[in-house]
Amino acid sequence: MITKDFSENRSKLLQLMEPHSIAIIFAAPEVTRNKDVTYPYRQDSDFYYLTGFTEPDAVAVLAKVFP
Repeated sequence: MITKDFSENRSKLLQLMEPHSIAIIFAAPEVTRNKDVTYPYRQDSDFYYLTGFTEPDAVAVLAKVFP
């Protein structure tokens, strides 16, 4: 996917939202396998679909402030 696709995905979500509402979407956290080893990171599919961001512990906030 290219950057334009992620922007279009966010626009589609914003069109479905009520005026003056917000959506808070969290990225997937890193998961520990044992004391000092983590599993290979995999981003939450919904978060990636909207942002294209692949880092853990991120938050996307979308606000529809105009009708």
